[in-house]
Amino acid sequence: MTRPFLLRLAILAAATPLAAQTTTFPPPPTLADPTSSAWLSALPEGEIKRRFILDCTGCHQFDGRIARPRGVPRTEAGWVEAITRMLGYAGATTSFPVISSGRDPRATAAWLARHVPRDPVSPAAITATGRADVTEYPLPEPGDLPHDVAVEPDGRVLVTGMFTHRLYRLDPAGGTMAEIPIPVDKANPRAVELDAAGRPWLVLGGPNRLAVLTDSQWRSFDIGMYAHSLGVGRDGQVWFNGHFTRAPELIGSVDSAGRVKTYEVPAHPSLARDPGGPIPYELRVGPDGRVWMSELHGNRMVAFTPATGSFRTYDLPTPHSGPRRFDVDEQGVVWIPAYATNRLLRLDPATGRFGEIALPLADAVPYIARSDPRDGSIWIGTAAADALLRYRPGTGRFDVYPLPSRGALVRHLAVDPERNAIWLAYGASPGIPARIARVVPR
Repeated sequence: MTRPFLLRLAILAAATPLAAQTTTFPPPPTLADPTSSAWLSALPEGEIKRRFILDCTGCHQFDGRIARPRGVPRTEAGWVEAITRMLGYAGATTSFPVISSGRDPRATAAWLARHVPRDPVSPAAITATGRADVTEYPLPEPGDLPHDVAVEPDGRVLVTGMFTHRLYRLDPAGGTMAEIPIPVDKANPRAVELDAAGRPWLVLGGPNRLAVLTDSQWRSFDIGMYAHSLGVGRDGQVWFNGHFTRAPELIGSVDSAGRVKTYEVPAHPSLARDPGGPIPYELRVGPDGRVWMSELHGNRMVAFTPATGSFRTYDLPTPHSGPRRFDVDEQGVVWIPAYATNRLLRLDPATGRFGEIALPLADAVPYIARSDPRDGSIWIGTAAADALLRYRPGTGRFDVYPLPSRGALVRHLAVDPERNAIWLAYGASPGIPARIARVVPR
């Protein structure tokens, strides 16, 4: 693998000792192992593959540890057992219904047994076309899941520990990571965003709450649903969406007085009554105040105008694209990582038209896109390629930054323009020991 840039892995201790958790990991993959992208590229293209990527790669990567546990190829019966077990955790009728209702264990197992190579696949060559310094910071508990990151005005970085119910603050200068206690039982922090005053707002998933930290004081709000994302408008209004709402599908807001209000999204034409539903996913607030949301299985983008209370929906051009964590740039253009089609989509709200941009890496599986306010570049975290991508709309050129860890499913990223840094949260479950990364382009 060609890497014409510096890789620097920092092994850093927590600022204060934290209670240990016993976690058993399979042997972690090494950089000599094929990426998840290489395994996915062995599967035939088409709708079956897109639906498989949507259902079966969002929590963890599809790699050699899945395809060949303990170095032995799975049999068809082994695939049936594994898929049935996953449906018990996250099937459409469970309490965490991220797998679609049409996922059939036997049909899926037969397809995998037919197409997954029995021998290890060849590693895909990833050539770095960008230069960067990359530093990785382990979380205090290896079994945690760093869901989101946010950069504070002074350069410190907030990290939500979804599994340990903790909020962490990393000081990059000293390499220390300290816990900020959340006074909510089993807080389950997911999303984190800063408001104009620099205060962190958190989604607390399991407790069905939002919370805000002012100095050292927390205040939380009962929103009555398990939210996925939150967004802060320039007017200070805080918006959220109901991750598993479907009939009705809901977004909502918390105003400066702490009042919670909800709004019903136009019903999905086919999934509103289907177990699992359209899966509301990312939520962002555009520069004009419009609230945008993606539907992971619904394959729609939804725009809400608070001033008029009106909604507009946009169907993605390819079925089962899987719009995940998108962004809205300063011109109001929406940049969407189409997870299952390996495309970056550009939606112009003025015309309602989509542009499709192929990624430079096969089956990279783009998870998150964020606009860089300095030059309008789009940073893309991949779920399968162990790479960070940068798209330059002015030239149509991509920069590729391979990451120093195999198994780096990039669930979230944040741009720090003041310090020329991109912060990544590696969030796979099960996956490699928990860590975040700082990428400083050179």
